[in-house]
Amino acid sequence: MKHYYILPLALLLGTGGWSASAQTLSLEDKLAAIRKSLVEVALEGPTKITSTQWIDAKGALQESNSFRSGMEVRGVRVIAYGTNDQGEATAKLQWEEPSSSNGQKSATNPKKSEPACKPIPGGRLQHMIGLQWDISPRFGADELPLVQELRSKWSAQIASTGAAGGLWRVSDMPQSAKRSNYEQALLGSSLDELPWRLEIAAKPLPKPESGLLDRVGGSASAGRDASAGNERGQQRYLWPPAMPLTVPLNLEIRLYARNQSKPVLQANTTTTLQVQDSNWGVQQLSTSARAEVLQQAENWSLELFKTLVCLPIAGEVTQAQGKQLRINLGASSGLRVGDSFLLADTSKVPQRILEAGNAGQTVMAKVQYVGPHYAHLVPSAGPGEKVQARWAAWSADEGR
Repeated sequence: MKHYYILPLALLLGTGGWSASAQTLSLEDKLAAIRKSLVEVALEGPTKITSTQWIDAKGALQESNSFRSGMEVRGVRVIAYGTNDQGEATAKLQWEEPSSSNGQKSATNPKKSEPACKPIPGGRLQHMIGLQWDISPRFGADELPLVQELRSKWSAQIASTGAAGGLWRVSDMPQSAKRSNYEQALLGSSLDELPWRLEIAAKPLPKPESGLLDRVGGSASAGRDASAGNERGQQRYLWPPAMPLTVPLNLEIRLYARNQSKPVLQANTTTTLQVQDSNWGVQQLSTSARAEVLQQAENWSLELFKTLVCLPIAGEVTQAQGKQLRINLGASSGLRVGDSFLLADTSKVPQRILEAGNAGQTVMAKVQYVGPHYAHLVPSAGPGEKVQARWAAWSADEGR
């Protein structure tokens, strides 16, 4: 087996304008333009060529070559369509590579840094996040109201940050991981297929030891009680007055892309919840505890924003039955009937786009029906019969 490495190659792209003439391009022209751009961009980075040679049963020498781009790509954006000087359709693409970090964040203070990418203006489509909370059963009955208030404020802050940036929407997601296969088949829904899953686990931390304020003889004011106690051979204790309830806990946050076991974003933070004084109704957080909870929720919502703003809106083919296709993006993500999507096998595109035949396996499809969290598509250009479940679905319309 032989390995070759091609140095980055700067290609001279056509200088045609990105004009209104792009609106007249057919879907076949747009698909051809996307395929060409995928190949060109792949050639700009380092490419690994693997050559395998063997002797077949007839004694003839056989050889097989594979080409793999060195870039890891999460998704592709179509920025604009146009035509070059020769009148050929062109597509301006942008794809985002994952950062080299492992997604770990500081345990207490998120790093106040800018996004690792250069965001493009947001469009109609948004990421769809399924939010799962895992509240430990070790919280006491008197502690749960405070934990539930924290949950409510965190969920509201995450949703409002996504709405303010026009970047994501949040939906409560069932705990499908705890279902049996039979229960999942019976109770499963399109919510289980959302592109993103945000898990937040709340677990109690050990409380500091409390109870004994002072032992006999520990202070002058307790002298007489101490003497009386010692005469009887007994120890006397002074107990502190009742203190407001406090709940120290740890929050673990993980963001997963669908069908991925490694989190894109992972974080831990600790906080202490304190009940409001003189509260004879349902226990609520004190003013200081509520302010701390809101600040932490805002910090981690910003970390979530910096992560998702670098990633294209991407779906996945969840059902492929001939020309009847279904993806896990729907009205909640901003889809409309008539939207165009590029469907591709991510094991081949774009990392292996240079191998013979892989570029031709990409398919253009149009949205025919939209549900809350899913959409039905029909192939419009390319070999639609080749589409399989787990293929990626990237928006092929200009912008997002």
